[in-house]
Amino acid sequence: MEFFTDPHMWLFYFGLIIAPFVQEDSAVIWAASLSVTQSQHWIPIFIAISIGLIASDSWKYWLGWAAKHHKWAKKYANHARTLKLKKAIVENSVRTLVGVRFIPFARIPTYLAAGFFGVPYIKYWLSISFSAILFISLIFAGFHMLGEVMGESVKTYMPRVSLIIIVIIVSTLVVKRLTENKQ
Repeated sequence: MEFFTDPHMWLFYFGLIIAPFVQEDSAVIWAASLSVTQSQHWIPIFIAISIGLIASDSWKYWLGWAAKHHKWAKKYANHARTLKLKKAIVENSVRTLVGVRFIPFARIPTYLAAGFFGVPYIKYWLSISFSAILFISLIFAGFHMLGEVMGESVKTYMPRVSLIIIVIIVSTLVVKRLTENKQ
């Protein structure tokens, strides 16, 4: 980050806020890696990625809410399986919304379902905010503990390791998408 001059640091933090809209987990891994290698900036990095992650999840509720007002969605709302799912999500909304943060591929459908089933938005928002901060804290703590173990060599290897992890995540998602499209 030495190439960033102080007047242009806002662009970097803006990028951290926008990154979760593209791919949340990769953005958090990238931010955690940067927080280790640029330890003097870890607090603003943590805040920026937290804002981005919460913002990228906040609007998903409204997609589910909007869907329930369309005819094609209303016909599914009264199916027995849908009503059973609604009961489970509404009655256990906080536990569900916090838990799905840590279950791959479950987060977005559950967030949409929360809007569709009418979970109160404040409960939704507080739950996803808590889970986002918890998730980011765990990733940052893991990276920082690894940094303590590795010492000064972490500044060399951590960005490379996080880049490899990001490439693996993105590649897995691309392969999954391509195989789904062929079937």
